[in-house]
Amino acid sequence: EDDTPLDEFMDVDDTVDDDFANHDMATPLEHHPENTQKINGHDPFMKREAAMDLFPWPLNSASFPFSDIPRRFETATVDPSGSLVATTDNLGRVILFDLETNQPIRMWKGMRNCTCYFAELPCYDGRNTETGTSTRSYLVIHLRQRGAVEVYRLRQGPRVSAIAVPQQKDCVVVECHGPPSEGSRVDSFLLERIDESEENQSEGCHYIIDKLVIDDPDAVVATALPKQTPARPVSQSENKMQLKLLMQLLAPDTNIQFSSQTVLTTFKSIRALADLGEGLDALSKCDHLEREMGIDCSNLHSQAVWYCKSRLNHAKDVESEEGSGMVRKAVISELSLKLAYHERLGHAYCVLHGYESKNDINSTTGGDDQEGGGDSMEKLSPWASESLSWISAASKNDALKHRFMQSFPNAQNQGDKKPLEFSKFAMACQSSGDNDRVYLTKVKRSRLPILRRIFRPLLQDLFVFKVVNSLFGHLGILGIEDFDTLQKYLGEWMTMVATDIAKSNMSGTWRPMVRWLQDLILNAYDISQQEQQTLDDDFLRKTAKLESLMKFCMEMEDLPKAFLLAVICMEAVSSASIQLELKTYGKITQLESVQPWEDLLRKLRVCLLVSLRLAGDVSPTGGIEPLTVSSVSRPDIFSVYSWIARDELSLSHDNQVVIALESACLSSSLAFYPSTVDGDSTRRKKTIFLSCNDPRQGVSLRNPTGLTNDTNSRSLLFFLKDHARFTPHLAANRALILASLWGKTPEHLYLLKHAISALRTVVDRVEGFSLAVLVEIYQSRIRPVCRAMLFGFGEHELSEDVVSPLIEDPVWLCEFITVVKQILSMIIECMSKMPSVNASKNLEPSEMWPPLRECPVLNVLVRKLRDVQLQLSSVELHHTIFFAFEMTRSIESLESVVPSFASLFLIGTLFSEMPPMPKGSIQQKGLLDKAIVDHAEKTSGPVVDNFTRINDVVLFAKALGLDAKYVRTQYLIEMIRLGKDTSINDLLGASSPSLDRALFAEKVVQIICSRLNATITSLKSTKNYRGILSLLDADASRWVREEAAKCSPSQQHRNARASLITTYSMAMRVQSMSESLDNSLSAKSNALSLMSGTLLKAVQAQEQEAVMSV
Repeated sequence: EDDTPLDEFMDVDDTVDDDFANHDMATPLEHHPENTQKINGHDPFMKREAAMDLFPWPLNSASFPFSDIPRRFETATVDPSGSLVATTDNLGRVILFDLETNQPIRMWKGMRNCTCYFAELPCYDGRNTETGTSTRSYLVIHLRQRGAVEVYRLRQGPRVSAIAVPQQKDCVVVECHGPPSEGSRVDSFLLERIDESEENQSEGCHYIIDKLVIDDPDAVVATALPKQTPARPVSQSENKMQLKLLMQLLAPDTNIQFSSQTVLTTFKSIRALADLGEGLDALSKCDHLEREMGIDCSNLHSQAVWYCKSRLNHAKDVESEEGSGMVRKAVISELSLKLAYHERLGHAYCVLHGYESKNDINSTTGGDDQEGGGDSMEKLSPWASESLSWISAASKNDALKHRFMQSFPNAQNQGDKKPLEFSKFAMACQSSGDNDRVYLTKVKRSRLPILRRIFRPLLQDLFVFKVVNSLFGHLGILGIEDFDTLQKYLGEWMTMVATDIAKSNMSGTWRPMVRWLQDLILNAYDISQQEQQTLDDDFLRKTAKLESLMKFCMEMEDLPKAFLLAVICMEAVSSASIQLELKTYGKITQLESVQPWEDLLRKLRVCLLVSLRLAGDVSPTGGIEPLTVSSVSRPDIFSVYSWIARDELSLSHDNQVVIALESACLSSSLAFYPSTVDGDSTRRKKTIFLSCNDPRQGVSLRNPTGLTNDTNSRSLLFFLKDHARFTPHLAANRALILASLWGKTPEHLYLLKHAISALRTVVDRVEGFSLAVLVEIYQSRIRPVCRAMLFGFGEHELSEDVVSPLIEDPVWLCEFITVVKQILSMIIECMSKMPSVNASKNLEPSEMWPPLRECPVLNVLVRKLRDVQLQLSSVELHHTIFFAFEMTRSIESLESVVPSFASLFLIGTLFSEMPPMPKGSIQQKGLLDKAIVDHAEKTSGPVVDNFTRINDVVLFAKALGLDAKYVRTQYLIEMIRLGKDTSINDLLGASSPSLDRALFAEKVVQIICSRLNATITSLKSTKNYRGILSLLDADASRWVREEAAKCSPSQQHRNARASLITTYSMAMRVQSMSESLDNSLSAKSNALSLMSGTLLKAVQAQEQEAVMSV
């Protein structure tokens, strides 16, 4: 006897995966090199002294020398016939050898710490002519470490049994031979030690022994008495034949004519218990028997269940008398569970069918006797009244088809007008698997029609509403474990029920839906007390508050229906919590239970206000997320700033008008928050509904209605006034929305102009997102049009049929170029301001909901821009291109200004370093001067007090290597040349230090000379003024004439006539500026000042003399 300790087998490291999946089936023998350790250097099955006395086994000619280092065999067990031997080794392998050929024929892996045995069964195979039986051998492997016994059919058969047994030394397998009368077959027995109790330790250990039953479905045990020829056994394929016949009858495309009795007879002919369960499932879900043949499947199903129960009881009786193997035990257990499922299914259907047969299922109201009828509207609570008002308001709003269409069915399902068929009910149910509860299917589309029928009693009177509980009770889902499931079912049903039906549950004392929910709460508490389960406080509070339904309401897309369901739940919670408060001695209070529902209703009020006010367009900048309380509560989905911007644009596109509206709302004392208690008053609710019912909300954003004095229709900002403090956030969202609208209709360029106006606010009050918004609008909306305008439609970013006619329109093209220059200049300006922008502001906590928080739309743009590096040089180069194109309208001429322009206006060019632009060419200088002249000619107004209007010219000059001083000086010179001296007097005085005074003096002296020459010429042609000329110095007059002749024809053409007073004033200013310059300029300015002053005095004296003579 082997006295080696079992724990010694654990010394070897297991390199094989011990998972059951790896060795459930034996694998053909393969030779693999293994890396394992030796078992302490000796054989664990024998003592060291005995090992020294062994002699080598004599080898014959058929022997096979098996050498596989480091494999070392540990045990060897020979089968009763002497033809096979099973060995175990130190590598965790069991190898089966054929002793006739001495060849390994099979290997099992992952068999660490195991022992092998053999067993035999009598089997009919027709080869034994005397008894008709033979013997089939099996290998029994006891896995002590894992606590399992596995049986494999030999030689290459599958595993036929797997039995869980105690681990290590508490169980062993005993092998012994049977009596000679039965052929001395080898059987295996399980010997198990029972743990002794502390009281009986003195009595010693107790053991039980049980025969190892091998349940091989492919082996038919001989049961005939001696000297009797047994009947031929039924094969597995013949066993399945009856099931296949039943399946053929139940197939939807069968053409066999039969009756219900035929189906039942075929079902009863099934012999295998496992096939009975499969046939019962198929029978319950066969819909064409009812639909096409008119067979009562419910009755047929009941008879089939009764027959299965009788077969199951008989099988259990046989098992108790004769015992059975693991396979048969599993079949009996599986059929028991399946019968429990089908019994519940049949009983639940009988309840539903009985209700639908006795009641008019086309009637959905409780009739005149229902309490709350007649004057029920007068008994509505404030919350119930508000709920009906929201339903009414939504039915007249465009949000109905955009957001709530699924929850407002047009008509009742035609199939609901007659009782439900049993097969449809069965197909919508499923077993829980590990217990006898029956749930509805996980497929929501299949579950909803059944829920509509199950909960229909709640739409009638109080006398039938308990049908719902009865039905769920038969399904076995009324326990605490299914509390959340029932809430989920009710919520899903409420999404389908018609609005007018739901109104019947909003008033009266005995409302079925409220009563059912109330009973659900109290029943959960009572069950916990009866079963002596101590519920923790958190679970008890969740039960009292119906938290699963609360979560369901928060995720409902149909907001009017969510509000309705929340009101019903709050009423039920209020009634139930009053009773729980008494039962729990105040641990659960009504106020604590109802408060979360009131908060939820106020949040739903805000969501409804936004949805109806915006006519369902709650994602104006894109997005497909449904508007729910849960989604709005998340900070990364919806932007309140985007909602307000969308509402503002429906009133006006004018940026200044909108900013004035924001200021008015912020300072208004009448504004309130609907998400607080302030919004619960009747007067303020009326204000909310008037705002939602504003007929102007249906108009397009492209045609704003304008601001009016109608105080009954408040803007959305009136209810969310704290957001008015964030003007740049609102302006940025308005710009994004307007740019998106323009992208859809590019011919409406006024939308893009208004977007640029809003962007001006974003740049002036620069924030961390300002640059990201500018870049997004340019990249996504403007850049593709620029690329198509300069290089054609090869990239296919735009529709040529839509954009090409616009580019050919000179008016549209001119306005578009102006917009492009403006946004590029704003990007450059914003880049210069960004380093000084402070970090994100800390938002003060507010009592309103949604709370003040960052705008997710703008945050996405900021993160998008953060991943790339915007290049200032590239932006300036893009601006230069369009500036030059505006001047020339010739693509060929752009190459002389910016030779690398062909690679611009691609998706990534703003973020790439561009080659430096060549500077100092005559063409570039000519374009700059032409731009300055054009801006001077376009400048109008009595006073020009800044250089803002020439910012794009300054940027162009910077790209050419010239500074802003040159541009400003040339601009003032051209203004003087055009005779607009008076409009720039203040600007000239304030900007004198930032001008090129030498250039200014030189050019203005030439202009003054041209003016004086023109005045002298005019005086010569007038007889009365000829004497004045004698007062002038001849040399000075000649010099003035020569300087005037130096003007180019274009300059002479632009030189405007000016009065002597204006000329003299300018001459005096030039004289003042020339004092610090070289002597020549100073002398020239002095001479001009003297000459202009002399002429002015002489002319004034002559005119005064003429007046006096008259």
